[in-house]
Amino acid sequence: MYRHSVLPLPFCKSIRFHLSSLALFLLLVSLPALAQSVQVSGTIKDPDQSVVGNAVVSLENLQTTRTFQATTNESGQYIFLSVPQGTYRLEAHKPGFAAIVLPSLAISAGQNLTRDLSFALAGTSASVTVNAGQTGTAAEGYYVDHVNQGVLGNAPIVNQPYTITVLPADQIVNTQVKSFRDAMKYLPLVSFTEQQGSEILRPATRGVQGSIAQNTRMDGMAIAITGGNAMEQYQSLQVENGLGASMYGPANPSGMFDFVLKRPTEERFTNVYLEQDSSSIGTIYADTGGRLGPHKIFGYRSNLLFGDGTAFVDQSRLRRRLAEFAFDLRPTDRTVIDAHYSAYDIIQRGYPGWFTYGPDKSDKTDTPPRTLLLPAAPDPTRVGYGQAYAGVNLTTQSTSVRLLHDFSPNWHAMAGGLAQRLDRFIDTPVNNLTDNTGDYSTSLATGFAPRFGVESDLGYITGVIQKWGIKQDVVAGSEGYRFNQYAYTSPAAASVLLGTANIANPKIFAPPVVGLPQNKGLYQSSVVHQQGFNLGDLVSFRNRFLVRLAASQDWIGVDNNSANARTSGSNKQGISPSASVMYKPTNWSTAYATYASSLQQGDIAPGGATLVNANQALAPYRSKEWELGFKTDAHPIAFTTALFRLERPFADTIPFNNSPTQTIFAIVGQQVNYGAEISGQGTLFHSLLLDGGFTALNARLNNTNVASTEGKRFVGIPDYKSNLLAEYRVPGVANLNITGDWQFVGQRPQDDQNLHTTVGYNTFDFGFRYSHALFTKVATLRFTCDNITDTRYYSTIAAGDITGTNASSNTAHLGAPRTISTSLQFAF
Repeated sequence: MYRHSVLPLPFCKSIRFHLSSLALFLLLVSLPALAQSVQVSGTIKDPDQSVVGNAVVSLENLQTTRTFQATTNESGQYIFLSVPQGTYRLEAHKPGFAAIVLPSLAISAGQNLTRDLSFALAGTSASVTVNAGQTGTAAEGYYVDHVNQGVLGNAPIVNQPYTITVLPADQIVNTQVKSFRDAMKYLPLVSFTEQQGSEILRPATRGVQGSIAQNTRMDGMAIAITGGNAMEQYQSLQVENGLGASMYGPANPSGMFDFVLKRPTEERFTNVYLEQDSSSIGTIYADTGGRLGPHKIFGYRSNLLFGDGTAFVDQSRLRRRLAEFAFDLRPTDRTVIDAHYSAYDIIQRGYPGWFTYGPDKSDKTDTPPRTLLLPAAPDPTRVGYGQAYAGVNLTTQSTSVRLLHDFSPNWHAMAGGLAQRLDRFIDTPVNNLTDNTGDYSTSLATGFAPRFGVESDLGYITGVIQKWGIKQDVVAGSEGYRFNQYAYTSPAAASVLLGTANIANPKIFAPPVVGLPQNKGLYQSSVVHQQGFNLGDLVSFRNRFLVRLAASQDWIGVDNNSANARTSGSNKQGISPSASVMYKPTNWSTAYATYASSLQQGDIAPGGATLVNANQALAPYRSKEWELGFKTDAHPIAFTTALFRLERPFADTIPFNNSPTQTIFAIVGQQVNYGAEISGQGTLFHSLLLDGGFTALNARLNNTNVASTEGKRFVGIPDYKSNLLAEYRVPGVANLNITGDWQFVGQRPQDDQNLHTTVGYNTFDFGFRYSHALFTKVATLRFTCDNITDTRYYSTIAAGDITGTNASSNTAHLGAPRTISTSLQFAF
């Protein structure tokens, strides 16, 4: 993982001095109050168990009448930083909800206190009085019990017959997540494959790589993922593992990743962050929101970011710029019209390029060809594995508009559309291993798709029907998109050779004399358009037995083009069904079994001079999955466990009509993955927060028509993978949290025949977070040291050609070294 940002070095040194001085000052001024005061905090939710932001919470001392006041953040959390011991009255208010009153709350010295609360709708009662022993929900830490309102309906996660994990906003901030790759660590049941660098990647669940646009959503609407993605603009990231076509429309069976944007808040707020990563990257970032007008009809939210500097490699550069604006209008108390626009630009130069390896075809006398092995991962901070003038320039622009309406507290509707454009200039260095002594040739890889465009739509109605003792959570919706891929009218050479070096002695090469292509002279090389009509019904019988049925009627069309005309295409329509049965032994636990069959868009062929269908999309095909699982709500830890078997067609590059020079991208067999996964989130002993997971996976290829690869494990997928994040609230020291993270990735096959493996690795992170009132405002200092042991590893090992019959090579990307990140947040 890298850490971003910078400003000139003298300025950074000044920032480091002031951050250190301020941290010392914050600690010193807090010492007198440590023994006498504690922290009181909690989360407030609505009747549907969604978090409630910008609720006003007051804490009144019944002996002295002194009153403290706080406002819940976008995650529904409130916090009183330094509260003297005593007996208090706790109240929570927000327009549209009945007030919550806890008349007597005893606060003792030496132990922080957590009280989670739930609002009732206004009109239900004038207020809700909470008894002193009531603690609200048991969910604590980073556990989220509901997904964002959408195609999954109104049921809580514990009643959803799928593995669903959520990365909430407070976890994104506290772990200092900046990129999609950063976020993946804290979703332990998720993996990724880097494409042309750490920003260009495809996510995966259960060992299946996602596609460019099928598996990623923004507020439920399709987006392309293989471009820059700033996590600072999101309220949460929600992941549904496995097949999701019955809810989302045609999709690759690698899960569904939904990025939920930050939206306007009820009360005015501003958060300013000063960040420093490594020793020379500085970032300033502001997040502000609120409402305007006498009746707060108009709402706004903005996220502005600028960061620039040198990363962990000398002569490298990282620059990030984000401008995100969200607005909404409330013409009635039940209707919201919202819109958003964001532009994110990132430049990475001088980062290590990737390594390629595989069959050595340089010596034609070797039969079979000699295998080039992947050496132990070298030091990624050494200059020469990348080049200062080479890397990626990525610009992502997104616009969306939505209409949301509540017919009643249980019935909701939404209709919206989104447009996105990704511009990609890529000339990343590629280090092609040429022997097993570490020699390699370096070239600049070009010819990747320079632009993607997406126009997507989503509309749904969700509601609850209760009759004859049966409860139904129903959803009806329509979802679709048009995905446009572009290519150069006059493509440059596939690569530009720079020179040769050795992995033990990397070199800096002069820039190529031949000019590199610009994003000019483009044409639409392929257009994929799909639309689905979705129906889902979760039927509950006496709150013990549940059945969920869902199906999507889908239409998929593909048009492939040359620079001058349409060359081929296909159209297909079909149904993607799923069926689940559930049993609830308690109201906070569920056992389930699910079957799903998913129609999906065909993969897009890569670029290449020898491919007869380069940059063209294959016809759609179908995958199947069986899943058994058990999950609980937080008591005090929320667990999700699942056993699964997934099968899908597998496409790769093979000779075209036995030609020695021409190849074609086509379906060559079937990938069958089966395994087990478990995750848990919650808080033990009111002070130890845990969030982790473990995956055991067997991913194999069948029907490859090549005896040596039949039934072999898929390249780069580990048998075991896990991550455990822990936070410890230090007793007696209000608002001080010690954090740690442990990530483990097991052995991964290097080659298609499984003759060689890359050893597993562990990484460890350490940090702390401390908040203190400063001039009536809250300041929060965060410090993290990632990969404290400076472990050298490959973050991605990706498959090339599984048949061993052409020149395709496997690829490997270097993981990040030890990295220190510091941020100082001011809440206004």
